[in-house]
Amino acid sequence: MGIFARSVFALTSVVAVLAGCNSSGTASSIPSSVAASRVSPDTGNRPPEVFNQVLPYPCYSSPCPTDFEVVFKGNVTGDIPPNEPINVHENAFCPPSGSTPCSPTATYNPTANTTTLEYSGPTLYHNRVSGKPGVHFGVGAASNFGSIKSLEASSYWTYPSSPAIQVPIVSINSKQPAKSKKWQYAVVYVAGTTTKSGGDEYQTWNEIAYVPKANDTGTQPRFTFANYGSQPIYVTSAGIVVGLPVPKDKLCLKNPTCPEDLKMLADLQENGFPPPGSSGSPFIKLQFPPPSVLKPQQ
Repeated sequence: MGIFARSVFALTSVVAVLAGCNSSGTASSIPSSVAASRVSPDTGNRPPEVFNQVLPYPCYSSPCPTDFEVVFKGNVTGDIPPNEPINVHENAFCPPSGSTPCSPTATYNPTANTTTLEYSGPTLYHNRVSGKPGVHFGVGAASNFGSIKSLEASSYWTYPSSPAIQVPIVSINSKQPAKSKKWQYAVVYVAGTTTKSGGDEYQTWNEIAYVPKANDTGTQPRFTFANYGSQPIYVTSAGIVVGLPVPKDKLCLKNPTCPEDLKMLADLQENGFPPPGSSGSPFIKLQFPPPSVLKPQQ
């Protein structure tokens, strides 16, 4: 379902968190500047986030990974419901012919104070709805009214018998209240590469709740962008769509994989929201864009 059909049916969204965790290992340390911020479910009503990630297919010239991981600062297991009913289009390890959801797992490491969300399986499939080469991961999260997109610290392909390979990931944050009656969603798109001459090796669509200024629904919220990986990310494209509706069903505040949110999650890729510059793209320029080079932050 595209953005226009979506607005007709007032579908809403949640935030999809990408990730993976694997015994082969991930980052040994996460920058202390990535600070967790939780809000009591009894005092907040910020709608959940939805975000996903598209990466090149990594199996052309090397063995296929068996896991995809995203590491978050702090304990965010309460934000990610267990046994999420996501399908092949949100999990590239999910068999295309399968009829049952392929749920990721979230694991908290109290020693490192990090949470790893893991997608895994014996086969990695091309699973982009557009049919383009590459892999797509997405998930619903943030039921505790915080922003876990702001806590994304790193992501990896992991392997049974070889070192993990880090891939780009951009942390996105905005200062918003814990509670409001005027929530709306913005979809923020960022694409980038870790080589100056390379094509996009990372694309992400992020649906993030914000409160517009009074009597000014067209004003863009201000987002900040950070790279907590080990390599610079050269931003190749970015854009925003503002003023989108949040879920009508109050169940979605407690269950970020409610039916409304899952429908919106399915939209967060190039068919529902064509990237900036593409035919039919709804994205406009960010008033507060990321820098052209996101240097690693320590």
